[in-house]
Amino acid sequence: DPSDASVTTLPYKPPSPPWDTCVYNSCYCEENIWKLCEYIKSHDQYPLKECYAAFIFNERKMIPIWKQQARPGDGSVIWEI
Repeated sequence: DPSDASVTTLPYKPPSPPWDTCVYNSCYCEENIWKLCEYIKSHDQYPLKECYAAFIFNERKMIPIWKQQARPGDGSVIWEI
């Protein structure tokens, strides 16, 4: 019962480290994801079976990504993976 005073809700803690402490390697997105997964695994905050990393690709081995620093204007960047 949500109105029960004995129910305690723990504050949400994101599974990732604060942005300014993340390990980042420019141009190596796979390495960055690996480091993030490694951080999540080593901090044992959430069950690892509840965490997923997805790599998206297609037959042409290219994907458009928006909101990248390398983009021209408001356009997308096509990365060849």
